[in-house]
Amino acid sequence: MATIQEVAKLAGVGVATVSRVINDTGYVKEETRERIENAIRELDYTPNAVARNLYRNKNGIIAVIIPEIDHPFFSAFVNELEEIFAEHKYRMMLCNTWFKENYEYQYLKMLKEKLVDGIVVASHTLDIEQYAAVERPVVALDRDLGDMIPCVRSDHEAGGRMAAEELLAAGCRKVAQFRNEENTSAPFVIRHDTFEKVLRDRGVEVINVYTRWNSLGYEYNKNLCKDFFERHGDIDGVFGTDLIALNIEKEALKSGKRIPEDLKIVSYDGTDIIEMSYPTITVIEQPIKELARECFKQLEMRIEGKNPEKKVITLPVKLKRGMSTEVKGKV
Repeated sequence: MATIQEVAKLAGVGVATVSRVINDTGYVKEETRERIENAIRELDYTPNAVARNLYRNKNGIIAVIIPEIDHPFFSAFVNELEEIFAEHKYRMMLCNTWFKENYEYQYLKMLKEKLVDGIVVASHTLDIEQYAAVERPVVALDRDLGDMIPCVRSDHEAGGRMAAEELLAAGCRKVAQFRNEENTSAPFVIRHDTFEKVLRDRGVEVINVYTRWNSLGYEYNKNLCKDFFERHGDIDGVFGTDLIALNIEKEALKSGKRIPEDLKIVSYDGTDIIEMSYPTITVIEQPIKELARECFKQLEMRIEGKNPEKKVITLPVKLKRGMSTEVKGKV
């Protein structure tokens, strides 16, 4: 394996000049740069990533803390982040927290020990104070972690209103919405509150179904929907995440109900799995790619020592209408 000294010798320059080219940290004449790059190719030299990052006071690793990689939203979010990280020469340390109570704490401890350059956190098991004590960069997805940590989120208030108005326009009078147990540090709670208020103000009955916090797996959601539908077969509208919507549609069709004639459904998230539905399901789409890009943008600025004042970054959602809320004569 070639060394940096061998590259310098072949290019006829000093080691420091080779280092400036590799790390892109200072002026090097174009002719000299070309000789060094040719020497690197000829010797098939691979720079030592660890040494390079130590020089820059960086590890080149960003931790991403999520509740469950198996959940469609978090899977899509992580995929987008990983692509962005690769573009910017970062590696990802993926951290699932759902299956062990103190895992989020253990990952946060690594940040304090400077084993990673920063963290994107989308889990919800630790108190705000534990994140506030961290001196390294942190960006939160859909969570308020105090004044020092930026929060990137979708416009959940608009999303809840869109969903409610869609079900109202479809003629619903008794609607169920599936929502997490209350958590005031999660900005998405407002979508449920807004959804309920819009419907109740119009005289529609709303049944809140509270799901276990951070219980995101397929099996849990399947059983939850099956049990609910057996007890509430008289509902005419449902609002829930993609997994909930698909399972409700399945249970409704199994029971002989027609969609949308007997039951209207609006989903939230807009991940790829919702495309598997038939009849197709109306969905409020979160901008997952843009959420990932904004999380990285905010984190990278802080890794580089910048500290933008903007604390909450809110991105728009949009409605994509499917067959599940179709009404005759409605365009």
